[in-house]
Amino acid sequence: MGEQAVGEVGYVPGGFDMFHIGHLNILRAARSRCDRLVVGVATDEALVAMKGAAPVVPHDERMEILSSLRFVDAVVPDVDVDKRIAWRANRFDILFKGTDWLGTPKGERLESQMREVGARVVYLPYTPSTSSTMLRAFLTDAIATAPASR
Repeated sequence: MGEQAVGEVGYVPGGFDMFHIGHLNILRAARSRCDRLVVGVATDEALVAMKGAAPVVPHDERMEILSSLRFVDAVVPDVDVDKRIAWRANRFDILFKGTDWLGTPKGERLESQMREVGARVVYLPYTPSTSSTMLRAFLTDAIATAPASR
């Protein structure tokens, strides 16, 4: 029996460090706009290269967390800021990003790269109340101001 044809494939790349409501919001919104949802989880090395800091949660654990979501069809490693590499490894029609990328140089570069391979970028509402960067800053501050243990 042959493989069933799949409609539009969506791809959501991200670090997904310290999984939070913003991650959940973008993944649910992406899933409602495609037939199959693939999530690309940045490797630890890629996150260090992109953000200058190692993730709090290791790559294999971040992949497992995302794999447990019922509306995620596949979870794959994402190894580079250049999403044409991700597209070549796992063909997709739509790459979803938060509106915080819309109209920025990095968003425009991403749109150009996706046009090259025949995919498009769709921006979804960014959740400004929580981000991994904010959580990291909060934890760093909490550790710095905590009384020394005896």
